[in-house]
Amino acid sequence: MSGGNGFRRTDAPHDTAGAPRGLPFALLLPVAAASLRKRWTAFAGSFAALALGVALIGATGLLTEAAADIESPDPAAPSLKKLLTFTAGVSGFVSVFVVASTFAFAVAARRRETALLRAVGATPRQVGGLVLGEALLVALVASGCGALLAPVLAPLLADWLVRRGVAPDGFSAPTTPGPLLTAVAVEVVVALLGAWAAARRAGRVRPTEALGQAAVDRGRTTVGRMLWAVLALAVAVTVPLLLAAMPEPLRRDPQLRDPRNLPDWALVCDLLAITTVALLAPLLVPPLVRLLTLPVRLSAGAVGLLARQNALTAVRRTVSTATPVFLVVALAGSVVGSTAAFAEARDEQTRAALRAEYVLEADGPNGIPPEFPVPATEDDRDEDADATGGAAGKGGSGRADGDRLGAFGRMGGHDRMGLYVSAVADTPLTGLDAGTGDAAAGAAVTTATVVDGDITRAWELPAEAGSLADLRGPGTVAVSAGLAKSRHWRLGDRLTAGLADGTKATLRVVAVVRTPLSLSEVLVPYAAVADHDRSLRANTAYVATDARASVSFAFEVGSGGKGAGGVRVTPAEEWTGGNDSPQNRYLWIALAAILGPAVLYALIAVVNTMVMSTADRLRDFATLRLTGGSDRQVLGMVAGEAVLTTATAAALGLLVTLVTQATTAWLYNRWIDGAAVPALRLPWTVTCAAAGTCLALALLASLVPARLALRGRALDAAGGRE
Repeated sequence: MSGGNGFRRTDAPHDTAGAPRGLPFALLLPVAAASLRKRWTAFAGSFAALALGVALIGATGLLTEAAADIESPDPAAPSLKKLLTFTAGVSGFVSVFVVASTFAFAVAARRRETALLRAVGATPRQVGGLVLGEALLVALVASGCGALLAPVLAPLLADWLVRRGVAPDGFSAPTTPGPLLTAVAVEVVVALLGAWAAARRAGRVRPTEALGQAAVDRGRTTVGRMLWAVLALAVAVTVPLLLAAMPEPLRRDPQLRDPRNLPDWALVCDLLAITTVALLAPLLVPPLVRLLTLPVRLSAGAVGLLARQNALTAVRRTVSTATPVFLVVALAGSVVGSTAAFAEARDEQTRAALRAEYVLEADGPNGIPPEFPVPATEDDRDEDADATGGAAGKGGSGRADGDRLGAFGRMGGHDRMGLYVSAVADTPLTGLDAGTGDAAAGAAVTTATVVDGDITRAWELPAEAGSLADLRGPGTVAVSAGLAKSRHWRLGDRLTAGLADGTKATLRVVAVVRTPLSLSEVLVPYAAVADHDRSLRANTAYVATDARASVSFAFEVGSGGKGAGGVRVTPAEEWTGGNDSPQNRYLWIALAAILGPAVLYALIAVVNTMVMSTADRLRDFATLRLTGGSDRQVLGMVAGEAVLTTATAAALGLLVTLVTQATTAWLYNRWIDGAAVPALRLPWTVTCAAAGTCLALALLASLVPARLALRGRALDAAGGRE
């Protein structure tokens, strides 16, 4: 054969043993380009998946780079850089699986053509080279288009973050080559790996069994895929075990030790579990399809039986179309469930320990402003008016200017008239350790909670040793029971640490307590850091009253409003009032930022892969019609396959959610004092909504192309070129 594809059986170069050798890879690129011009529709779905994947990774990468030195405007908001790093990571994770499965499906869909090439004498190297050449050309063009789209998507996500208060006003992402080149390189490599695996399978087909191999695709799992699956499973099991046991080397890292980072580690465990199941999908899908279609097998209907057999016969097609659905359901169920469990555990713990009646939170980066007033009761106003000759203090609070809330040094200790205020903020402590005398600049940094005022009035923290009443003066510190146990600290130990300005300080442990997630595991009094951290701002204050006081915060707070130095005042019962509480607001915003782009991309991929799958089967539809099947039966079979694919993927997603929720509950219950997270409570609302959305999109994306295809004559479709 010497025509359009350029293969010769007898004239091909031979090696010393006489076996035919393939043409050089560079010479196959023109052949691949000519093939693509005639068969561009076969790779249209792959082109769309890779272009959007590059755009998604590139956009989040641009934002991550731009946020390197930018802080969130609200102290209660998550770290902008950390949030965007996770967003880029999850987006890359989803796009890698989608692009790999889509390209593998596009190559596998041409198995009859590659089998025919092998039958007429094409060598495995020639077949593989042609496939890889086509994939490379598609990947390069698609990634170029995606790189142009990334700077368009980045401002949209940046604007969303600004409107949610996570990013400061004016936050934008300048277009730089680094993130775009990284996105292009990652996706091109992934596309080539997906095509390479399919090309190897096509090249290994012997000419004598080529046509039979083309007719049935059993989807055997390769050795390489199994090795990756075993590795992912091993890591997925090891990570939670290490987090639970926390061996000595890991205890030294404050980021690993801090229970407030548990949602981050839960996300890592979720992604590892999803990776394991996705790699094992070719082994899990056939028995699951048989189980779900058992009633169909026992029935007399031909449509359902055809849908079942098609799913079992073309396993790789089923896996490729089910992958995006699986990612949507698994991510929604696992990540949302883990976040909800953490929010519930934190709320439960906070409700048990919080004594304050009101929580004040700064709405801007400058903390609670110095002019913010604390109103007194009516009785207190009268007492102050009498004491000052009838003149109320500035702002109508009945207090002198020096008694106002505001910057550190003027907030805590308001015990007049039954009013108690405790303010907190975060400060870094470098190289915190016992008796080493060394706080090197390269040592680990621990985030400590600075307390101004009587913390016992705001929080009831059970003490295992010492008393929080002794947390005063520049040389004192209180630590959590878990941290003290992991670092072998005892009451009275002297810890050395580097303060914010680099000064070395010695702090004596005066209390070992059980700290809530709302506070750090290390508590230091304001006096310990007052002269060493000029950036300290009171970002949160807790207001408690005695039995006779009745404080009302029904007044206009702050002078600039939200985002400009205002103050949020929330009753304690509302602050811990569930998913809509201010304490959990940013938790759900962070979840939406991390999952939103990835899930939206996966939903687009659901449509894309279903359209590809339907377009690949036009000849099958024509054959069914020629053998007596009606248009209604063909559409019923297509709908049945879409439902079966979605149900299979949803079942795998539910399996992952069960495993991850049990693991997350186990970790949370071990790490969070007072947590009682149910092991098998699933986020059914979110999981069902995700599965329902995928089902609707799958039906729409498969039935519409099938209905359009049925408008033509069956004989023309059956005799057309594939």
